[in-house]
Amino acid sequence: MIQITKKMHKGNWQIFLLFDYNADIVETIKKMEGVHYSNTHKAWYLPYSKPAWHAFLKTGLSYQISEFGTTGPNTPLSENTETNQADVPSRCNHEAADKKELNIRYKHPYLLITGKLTVEEIAKLKSLPKTYWNVRYQNWVVEAKVNHLEFLHQELNFISQNQFEVWKTQIAAVENPPKCMLYKSPEYPDQILLQLSGTGVDVDFVKYIPERKYHSDKKFWVLPYDDKLIERIIDHYTALKTMVINKIQPGNAKAKTVNYKELREYLLHKTPEVLLPFATDYLNVLMRERYSNNTIKEYHGKFMKFAKAMLPKTCDAITEAEVNDYIAKISQEKVSESLINTTINAIKFYYEKVIYLPDFKIERIKRPRKAMLLPKVLSVEEVDRMLRATENLKHTTLLYALYGHGLRLNEVLHLRLEDILWDRNQLYIKAGKGKKDRYITMSQEFKLMLSTYAHEYKPQHWLFEGQDQVSQYSERSVQEVVKQAAQKAKINKRVTPHTLRHCYATHLVDAGTQLPYIKELLGHKDIKTTMIYTHITTASIEKVISPLDMLKRKNENYEKPQ
Repeated sequence: MIQITKKMHKGNWQIFLLFDYNADIVETIKKMEGVHYSNTHKAWYLPYSKPAWHAFLKTGLSYQISEFGTTGPNTPLSENTETNQADVPSRCNHEAADKKELNIRYKHPYLLITGKLTVEEIAKLKSLPKTYWNVRYQNWVVEAKVNHLEFLHQELNFISQNQFEVWKTQIAAVENPPKCMLYKSPEYPDQILLQLSGTGVDVDFVKYIPERKYHSDKKFWVLPYDDKLIERIIDHYTALKTMVINKIQPGNAKAKTVNYKELREYLLHKTPEVLLPFATDYLNVLMRERYSNNTIKEYHGKFMKFAKAMLPKTCDAITEAEVNDYIAKISQEKVSESLINTTINAIKFYYEKVIYLPDFKIERIKRPRKAMLLPKVLSVEEVDRMLRATENLKHTTLLYALYGHGLRLNEVLHLRLEDILWDRNQLYIKAGKGKKDRYITMSQEFKLMLSTYAHEYKPQHWLFEGQDQVSQYSERSVQEVVKQAAQKAKINKRVTPHTLRHCYATHLVDAGTQLPYIKELLGHKDIKTTMIYTHITTASIEKVISPLDMLKRKNENYEKPQ
């Protein structure tokens, strides 16, 4: 049976004949006057006119008008059969559109409108975003969205109620597809969280899982942690063609570190050939003693620069006097005391740990006089402005972590979900500076922020992940977050992540916290390092009265009222 439909083709309405291939039908249709074949639509078609429709009826072929479901006769009509324009099949979507010869099709991701529109209707249609007139196909193109469909149905009355309901379901499924997301949160360390969203997502399945609990505020389910249950959930929603995002497994989450083998090859490749024997022994000892990558790179660079300056003499034949001369020479340049001390440490390491030179008097290498430099800190009000100026939830949580716990940059980047001890109100800092572990009290404000952050960003392994949601957040990104927060808070001084660590310690001292506790919280090796904050605090200094103020008060007491 032939399906009859009406389509706009080559700028005019045509009667399209749709059927499974049949040689007899094709031969019959070919004999009709004005019949053509469309490669675009892969179908035969006739002009949309009374004579053409009469010619088709005379063939006696069985047909069905697909839009209205009307079955035509199987026998030829007589020549005097009367017909009118209404006998010609129409594909309009409703009665009002029939008068205008209006045709609307849904072809993802667009709604295509063909036919005559009034000036008022065109103006309303153009009010929809991204709507345009396609000159080539002579139709209006509207982005297929539910709100656009509702506008065409309610405001312009272009679509029938039945067609509206059908297309609304189809478009909503594309616009907001069903999703099933499994993830973890430090708030529920021994459970899994399930979040269902999208049009038509199956919620009933979860309701039959024992011990489940629904949180309506953040719209997620809390389920017992069970590998078999996770597998069941994934299989069920995959079978329903629901998008499944499993963030329970950390995958290949790795710290951004370079392994020793790669680092060794990289540094030796940069070393001049004449210095390779010294560099090889030097790197072997550094790596055997498990120094950090940064320390290895710093020591190697400083020592190779020293060894190159000593050529043609070898490092084994150099005296402490020559080392002192080298230190004096680089000290004349514009370099920091920190760089000079690192150079001395790198040279000492070679003679102490690599070649064990007995005649080399290490203690005779003179260090620069140590300056008493105090760290720069912000006031409590300035820190508060920084925290309030940041609107991004991830950035705010990061600032809370830095300032609320006095963490080093590397420590905050290495925080994992399992390091959040929710019930104990603690953070576990694994392998901090000097490879020392420690526990610190978790800020209650950070804890509240973390609950929201975990459900919004759903980290897998690292608490702060990069854009790929697998690797760690980069050091540069953290530095930029702090810098931009300070700029938004209109703080003109230079602020770094370590500045917030200094602020944490100083503000604790101001609040009366004892130094031994602060030492443990900061992970300092020596109390002397912590004592530097006693030089910054204003807690005791504020009580000191200037002699000038005392003199003024004394004079005021002598001025008796008359």
